[in-house]
Amino acid sequence: MKTNWIKTAGVFLLTTVIVVGIDAQPRQQGGRGYGSYGEGSGRMHQHAALDLTEVQQEQMTALRTNHYKIMKPLKNKMVELKARENTLLSEESVDMKAVNKNIDSQTDLMNNMRKLQVEQRLETKSILTDEQVMKLEQRKKFTKQRRGYGNDSHRGRNTCQPYHRNRV
Repeated sequence: MKTNWIKTAGVFLLTTVIVVGIDAQPRQQGGRGYGSYGEGSGRMHQHAALDLTEVQQEQMTALRTNHYKIMKPLKNKMVELKARENTLLSEESVDMKAVNKNIDSQTDLMNNMRKLQVEQRLETKSILTDEQVMKLEQRKKFTKQRRGYGNDSHRGRNTCQPYHRNRV
C-alpha cells in the first residue's frame, strides 16, 4: 500500500516538474503565429535593429497602418471566398462552374494582395538608407534560413527544411 502511494506521488511530482519546465521555456517571437504583428514582436525587433530615426519610425508606422487598412478587407474577403468554396464543395451536387468562378475570384484577390505587398516593400525601402536596406535584407535572409527556406549549398540540397516537410 505504501509502495503504491510512493509511486503515485513520484509520478505526480515528475509530471509537475515536466509541465513547469515546459511552461518556463522562453517563447520564440517574430515568426508567424502569435505576436507576429503586435508590440514586442519580431517585426518590431527587426525595425529596432535598423536604428531608425524618429522620422523614419513615424513613416514606417504610417506605412504599416495604411497597408493594414487596405489589406484587412482583402483578407476578410479571402476568408469569405474560401468559406464559399467549402460550401459549394459540400453540396450534394457540386456546381463546377460556381467552384471555378470562386477559385478565379480567389486567384484575382491573391494577385492583388501580392502586388500590394510588393508595393509596400518598395515604399519601405524608399524610407530607409542604403545601409538600413542592406541590414533589412540580411535579416530577412537569416530569418528565412532559420525557418527552413534557405539553401544549404555545401550539401547540394536544401537541408534546412523543417522535419515535417521531409516526411513521406
